[in-house]
Amino acid sequence: MKKLTVIAVAVAAIMLFAIPAMAVDVDFSGAYRARGYYMNNTDLNDQTGASRAFMDMRFRLQTVFKVSDNLSVTTRFDALDNKQWGTGDTVGTASNIDWDRAYLTAKFDLFDLYVGRMSAGTYGLVFNDSGTEADRIKLVKVIDPITVMAIYQKTTEQDSATGYPEVADSDADAYYLSVQYKQEGLEAGLLTAYINDKTNSDISNTDTLSGQSTSVSYDQKYWQFCPYFKATFGPVYLEGELGYKTGKYQDYYDSARNDIDWDAMSYYLYGNVSLGPAKVGLGYAFAEGDGNANDKENNAYGYAVDWEPLLILTGATNDATLGGVSNLNGGNATAAATNCGFKIGFLTAEFSPMENVTLNAIAAKATADETGRTANMDDDYGWEYDVGCKVQLMDNLTYQIIYGFLDAGDLWKQGVAGATVDNTWSLFHKLEVTF
Repeated sequence: MKKLTVIAVAVAAIMLFAIPAMAVDVDFSGAYRARGYYMNNTDLNDQTGASRAFMDMRFRLQTVFKVSDNLSVTTRFDALDNKQWGTGDTVGTASNIDWDRAYLTAKFDLFDLYVGRMSAGTYGLVFNDSGTEADRIKLVKVIDPITVMAIYQKTTEQDSATGYPEVADSDADAYYLSVQYKQEGLEAGLLTAYINDKTNSDISNTDTLSGQSTSVSYDQKYWQFCPYFKATFGPVYLEGELGYKTGKYQDYYDSARNDIDWDAMSYYLYGNVSLGPAKVGLGYAFAEGDGNANDKENNAYGYAVDWEPLLILTGATNDATLGGVSNLNGGNATAAATNCGFKIGFLTAEFSPMENVTLNAIAAKATADETGRTANMDDDYGWEYDVGCKVQLMDNLTYQIIYGFLDAGDLWKQGVAGATVDNTWSLFHKLEVTF
């Protein structure tokens, strides 16, 4: 018994001395939010349109395990993500608990290495951003004031589909190279991406006449270029971003089918001037549409999810059935809305009467870039007017409220003569604590 006691004490002593050597610093950060949303007349028809109202919430926690100054592991999960109040918990779904990030960071002399599931879909300004997570290997080299970044991304993997070996090569991969320049008052960058999407390379249809299976398999391979800039000149701030896609939208395996090229562009310019506690700004945003369904080229660029300057027309919380078409947010947009594209000119104003209170407003005119896919369709989305207020209730606790009104244009008639289109309004508010 004495020997066992001595051994136990010795082991405990070893563990005690070893603990400092194995210590890991852990940093926590995150947020909890509760949101409320109301949309009046989603159909833009006072006679038949229904309202939409709900509240939702999300808890987010990010943890960084710091092994040393040069080595760490970062994880993040969301709980009750966009979970609407009054709905039950559904085990095993992303709206219950979604562990969305886990990656290592290793800082070497020549570069920083990131490996795992991490943030993706964002670069430069928010205009072309659709933030998500993806499995990546990322190398970053800083040569002040220049940062070079190279990324390999596995977007879709089908090799694990052992029950369906014929789709084992239906993967999607992406390759990125970025160069950024940052100095006081000026930031600029260029992201070059090559997307190789083979997720539709093993599909077939049944011919309605012969009853035989015919291949409609295709690859999507294209280049994407995204330059941006931010600049400050005294009280004047300017920013801009461009997106350009070129390549194969649908590269068919069947030589009898006509391939469809992709040639599409989007761009955004904005500037404001600070006047003491106030700011006034002017901006313009463009997303190319496609007006011809029968040519061999797709010109629709597509919409981002994160760019939400207008509560109704670009808000992610909006109903995807707005006016029977959908709004102009990438998370809601139908093919019909994407093919229309948009041209949005807008004015902004901001005023802080107190240090913890910010009032803001935006007025925007939106038209479609193309309407050729629907006969007699007008290009006018209409005017939207939003006003909002953000209050810092205490350290780390903010409350935000936005009211939006859409003076709907004739585009929502969808080419139907005599169709009724009515205006609508929306209300959004959010309470959020960060830590």
